[in-house]
Amino acid sequence: MRRKIKNRAVLFLLVLLLGTGSIGLVGCNRQTDTGVISEETSDMRGETGSLSDETNTNIEGEVDDISEETDAESTGKDTFQIVTSFYPLYIMMLNIADGVPGVELRNMADPQTGCLHDYQLRPADLVSIEGADMFLANGGGMEDFLTDVLEAYPALTIVYALDGVGEDALLAGDEHDHEDSEDSDDHDYDDKQEDINPHTWLDPAFYKQELVYVTSMLGKFDEEHAELYEQNLAGYIARIDALTEEYEELAAQEGKKGCVLLHESFAYLAEAYGFPVLESVDVEKDSGFSAKEIRMLIDEVAEAGAGMILSDSQYSGRISELLARETGMETYQLDAGVSGDYEKDAWIECMRKNLEELKNAAD
Repeated sequence: MRRKIKNRAVLFLLVLLLGTGSIGLVGCNRQTDTGVISEETSDMRGETGSLSDETNTNIEGEVDDISEETDAESTGKDTFQIVTSFYPLYIMMLNIADGVPGVELRNMADPQTGCLHDYQLRPADLVSIEGADMFLANGGGMEDFLTDVLEAYPALTIVYALDGVGEDALLAGDEHDHEDSEDSDDHDYDDKQEDINPHTWLDPAFYKQELVYVTSMLGKFDEEHAELYEQNLAGYIARIDALTEEYEELAAQEGKKGCVLLHESFAYLAEAYGFPVLESVDVEKDSGFSAKEIRMLIDEVAEAGAGMILSDSQYSGRISELLARETGMETYQLDAGVSGDYEKDAWIECMRKNLEELKNAAD
């Protein structure tokens, strides 16, 4: 099934709203001082936070040009356009759709964005979404901005990777400072965004379940190439299995130290390899803490008990090192897998580094 969504009037309206700041799509606390993640979006705003008339005119012309170009391409060839919400899902699709004729794959959030809770839609995103045959999202409240997208494009086909994992297997999540939103009744995971930890791609077993589910959905929407998707899936899972077999002894090792997580994403990895989680402390910035906040962090980590600290390598490590000095715990850095190069083996290499770090921690 191949389909194009055409709704230029709504697209242009959303572009203007994004430019004028009428749609607020900020999630967690990890923001720049201006509260804007994308430099592209920031450059489009004037000092007052609104677009000038000249910029509005330029955007209108750019949208028309892009739409006309897309129409011209669509009439010349039959394509299946897939848009992923952020980096881990793009790497997933690089493997599943590798070499499949006619597939056009795009990623929305830049891999340097970090946690997708922070993401703000850009005009270019709306253009990509408008022409998508399938939008692959994580679910579980990760993509807060989808409420606005679904209002503009109610016929958009969205596949949630998290639907591949049984709800009973999901871990409880930390509460994030999301803006209130009304989510679709059809997606329970998004309705329970404050209760679920959505970072399942860091558990190899759950990651494989999601791969199987997404591949099955691709086969339904693009039946002509269902067999090719299945072949790619088998090859990718074989590489994942080869990696996990290398660390079977780590998974079986008993008596591991407990850990304090500085980001909830590592809860799945810790549980998969038998590291008891003593506490999860949400630290999503490198600096800007007040003395009172630092004292509270130190007390919270110290109260967790003897163990180690697992921090996110996308940050400088200043906070984790401070906590280690104050509590006497050792600290280890893991990769949440939300940024990196657009390479097929990116997830495998990320997981290999994480497992090596956990192996060092267990010795």
